[in-house]
Amino acid sequence: MRYFCIWLAVGVLLLYVFTHHSSPTEPILLQHQQGVLKVNHRNEFTLFEKPFRIRSGAIHYFRVVPQYWRDRLLKMKAFGLNTIETYVPWNLHEPLPGKFDYTGILNVREFISIAQELGLYVILRPGPYICAEWEFGGMPSWLLSDKNMNVRSTYKPFMDAIYRFLDSFIAEVKSLQASKGGPIIAVQVENEYGSYGSDEEYMRLMRDAVINRGIVELLVTSDNSEGIVHGGAPGVLKTYNFQGHAKSHFSLLKRIQKNAPLMVMEFWSGWFDHWGEKYHHIHTISHLVTTFKEILNSDASFNFYVFHGGTNFGFMNGANYDDMLSLYMPTVTSYDYDAVLSESGDITDKYLELRKVMVERVLTAKEVKTLPEIPQSSKKIHYGTVKMNSSIDLLDTLIYLD
Repeated sequence: MRYFCIWLAVGVLLLYVFTHHSSPTEPILLQHQQGVLKVNHRNEFTLFEKPFRIRSGAIHYFRVVPQYWRDRLLKMKAFGLNTIETYVPWNLHEPLPGKFDYTGILNVREFISIAQELGLYVILRPGPYICAEWEFGGMPSWLLSDKNMNVRSTYKPFMDAIYRFLDSFIAEVKSLQASKGGPIIAVQVENEYGSYGSDEEYMRLMRDAVINRGIVELLVTSDNSEGIVHGGAPGVLKTYNFQGHAKSHFSLLKRIQKNAPLMVMEFWSGWFDHWGEKYHHIHTISHLVTTFKEILNSDASFNFYVFHGGTNFGFMNGANYDDMLSLYMPTVTSYDYDAVLSESGDITDKYLELRKVMVERVLTAKEVKTLPEIPQSSKKIHYGTVKMNSSIDLLDTLIYLD
């Protein structure tokens, strides 16, 4: 799960980097000839051989009912984005070993296709660990039936399970890569691994797992300050996750990774809430706008995390655990996140203020003229009061479970 970055940790990292990483030891990018998103000699992204800034926002198809996919994506397009990013929940797509589901809210091909219809590119983040404040970080609970299971490692049963999932999932989406006429321009390897471990062999295997199954687009990793040094994979582009202090974070990233474009993969637009907390987390508009301008001043690409949060349906909300307090902190059902679009998909003041910056600082005059009109927020219905007349203790239900 994510942790707030503290300046002391950043200072230690800077000291480590300056003393141990004076020059890159690996070729900076493995760029497949067929991939359309590349890095040129001026350390910038190019798309189809033309300079390209990734202007992205996160939206998770599995947190939004399919009937609203188009509405949310159109609002992202009207904001001025050219790309959307989504995680992939392994535990929903493979609820039982070898049983895969790509229907309904899990119809990822349909979701990606709608994005393409609206002129949006796609960054895909298939894990296998996704964090995302999601149950078990997106990994299926049946992994734990193996008493020796060691997740996010080279433990063979874990890797075999990953390979089986990726065999299925990549077969489902690889024809949607930009090199094949689709909108997928980049794929992420693992997720914030540097905050968890430093097994280079594991990250190499994860990198090769997607390459060997037909992914030819640009590969990336993403990490926060806690893991940015150790979280990468050889030949894979590092990207950063943060909420503020863009200039100092990018300075660190440039020191670690020379001759590469800058990107914040998770520009945190707000934060998530835990059950029992007194207040909904709020990230002020003024601070968000200030940091956004810092990102732009650094000529960096960006992905708002999240642009639209949606809802943790069922019991799929994740949790944190505070070791010092021995405190279990489950995430609430809402994944509103104080994001740019609200949980119900409404246009917020944050959306309007950030869009002004997009129009003034990012978009060309031609792009401004062709922006879609901002769709109206959906109508709301009051369903009245629902009285609960009976209940059952959670533990009493266990006898009904297989």
